[in-house]
Amino acid sequence: MLEETKHYFSNAVGSVLYVPGSFVYLHWTGEPLHGPELRALYVHARNLLLRYKLRRILADHRAMPTAFAPTEREWLLTEWFPNTAEEIPRVRYAALPSPDPQRRLHTDEVVEALGRHAEVAVFDDIAQATAWLEAQ
Repeated sequence: MLEETKHYFSNAVGSVLYVPGSFVYLHWTGEPLHGPELRALYVHARNLLLRYKLRRILADHRAMPTAFAPTEREWLLTEWFPNTAEEIPRVRYAALPSPDPQRRLHTDEVVEALGRHAEVAVFDDIAQATAWLEAQ
């Protein structure tokens, strides 16, 4: 399924790809995370969701070099997700976390916070994540 992706936006920290008719695929390059670049990825992800009337996101954090800084995590949880959920109801968010616990964004606390705005599931396998996204 991911071989069908189309490039939408990228910068030093990651890319936003479009799986036509299905979902937004957000992934990281492994470069150090900087606030403006990180936020740009999420802003473009929301733009892509709106443009193609999508409701599903696959966030592949396996190459993230570090967890988000507290200010960026707070922005994601208190601004980006609530605003996105308001514009796009019933978002499904599949996450592939970093295998290194020190670099994980998707702690239980973050998953619980995301769950207030979207249906969230965490996977270790990309095939399982895409199957879950496409199940409904």
